[in-house]
Amino acid sequence: MAAAWLITLPAAALVGGLAASVVKHGGNAGTAVIALVAVALATVIVLASRRNPVHANNVNDHHEVTVRTTVSTDVDTAA
Repeated sequence: MAAAWLITLPAAALVGGLAASVVKHGGNAGTAVIALVAVALATVIVLASRRNPVHANNVNDHHEVTVRTTVSTDVDTAA
């Protein structure tokens, strides 16, 4: 958990600092750019969240998992 915080907080500071710099140096156009980027990012997040929705009809569904018992001996070397 500590590692997550050590990555998340500085990353958030960098994103916030970049956005503040764009707004400061870009004026009204910078503000519009940051607003458009925020709306685009929110749209991407919402669309990604709807790929595999969980609702009352599928919350307890389980998927069959098969395990291969034979190992392929036909392995090539990485180039």
